[in-house]
Amino acid sequence: MRMRVGVVAVLAVLLLPAVAGGALAVPAVDPPAPTPEGAQLSARPGERLTFTVASYLPGRNGDWVVSEIFVEHGTLRMNDPVITAVATVACDTPPGVYPVERTGPGGPAKGAKGDAWVTVKVADIGEAERKACPGMVAALPPDQPEERWPAGDSWPQSSWDVRTFRPGERVTLTGSDADLMYGDTLTSPGFTNRPVMHGAKAVMTVAVIRCDAEPGLYKVRWVGTDQVWARYRVARTHDTARRACGGEAAKTATGQAAAWLLGAGTAALAAAGAVTWVLVRRRRNAFR
Repeated sequence: MRMRVGVVAVLAVLLLPAVAGGALAVPAVDPPAPTPEGAQLSARPGERLTFTVASYLPGRNGDWVVSEIFVEHGTLRMNDPVITAVATVACDTPPGVYPVERTGPGGPAKGAKGDAWVTVKVADIGEAERKACPGMVAALPPDQPEERWPAGDSWPQSSWDVRTFRPGERVTLTGSDADLMYGDTLTSPGFTNRPVMHGAKAVMTVAVIRCDAEPGLYKVRWVGTDQVWARYRVARTHDTARRACGGEAAKTATGQAAAWLLGAGTAALAAAGAVTWVLVRRRRNAFR
């Protein structure tokens, strides 16, 4: 009896922090610090480096990180709460110190010499390590083009701003250039409709994810072009949720509006948008 009481007491002491706090405390993880301007990094041939800039700096997303020692340039991509790029040091890089530049998309102009953002000091390695280097580089995971923007930001912030939606979900697409985008139609195999962009300073529209859309990555294009304007991911759902989604869609088709699907209001919105578009065109023509 004494042994049983002792075991219970020990278990009570061990479980006390979890019970008192409701859950075991998980230490907070600080975001990676931005790569300091002028810093010198150390690397070995075949090593992959990560470069980081603060996400609040405008115009950095999509910039290139270039150096003669890289197998391929890195691309800065939003990885909330920072912007990051990765690049791999080529296996045949001789030991030495090399500059790394941060340029606009497309890299520096031919023959242009930019200022070094940081430098990389490449170590000397032995023959055995150099022979093993190509295999190590080939085993590295490919660079991930998908970006992770803050959830509160409008979508899409870029063509690789991939958000995840559920079948049947209504999603809002927002553009920034009303003059160029107003009245344009979007298309995607995962949409139930072909949404049309409307608005003033910022144009936007609403699309509905198909109930039978398979899980995976989908593209959004302008109708009549091959330009990919946005990408999104359809989440995997249980069969019961998919059947419920299809049931709500069927109700909408018979005139019983579902609150979370586009119903008759979509047609009214499209008609109103068409009238507005005609009026705007007339006003533009009147002032020409």
